[in-house]
Amino acid sequence: MPAKRETQSDMSGAFAERIPDNVLLEPIDYIFADHCRQADLCEAIKTFAADYDTAKPDRETAQAILHCLNTDLPLHIADEEQDLFPRLRARALPEDHVAELLRLLDREHERDKCIAKDVRADIQRLAQGKALPDVAAFRRAAATLATMHLSHLNWENAVILPLARKRLSREDLKTIGQAMAARRSIPYPQSET
Repeated sequence: MPAKRETQSDMSGAFAERIPDNVLLEPIDYIFADHCRQADLCEAIKTFAADYDTAKPDRETAQAILHCLNTDLPLHIADEEQDLFPRLRARALPEDHVAELLRLLDREHERDKCIAKDVRADIQRLAQGKALPDVAAFRRAAATLATMHLSHLNWENAVILPLARKRLSREDLKTIGQAMAARRSIPYPQSET
């Protein structure tokens, strides 16, 4: 029996669930959890775009997607670009080839920001109950964003996060976690040890 295709009304909004603050004590785990949320967001964007002509756009889903694109994604990119990547550059060994890897990821972040801008503008229109000027362009942009961002996340999970676990010190991790908490205007959690 084929798997049931998720529709807008079936979406659980897992991409919009907040990661528990205590995970900031292990910032690499927090970033990984955020990657999982972003993978769910990519699936939600694809479903939302695919269903646009066959179902009335779910404004609640549109608002949740917009929140993630407007708030969560920029926070995540800042976590990596301002904290994780610089510390990894400082701790990596020559054989890690970190400079080349991070240059590629920086370019991908810029590419994702550009594509997300177009998708965000169309989802904003739908959240306001407005029609789209070019449905086909919206679908293409949404599919491109989802596909490219999923590939980016998988690559970071397979290469960057394991390298960070290997190279960063406990002090590095604590500093990263504190910066991530400050960026979100939440108190850094107290260690249970």
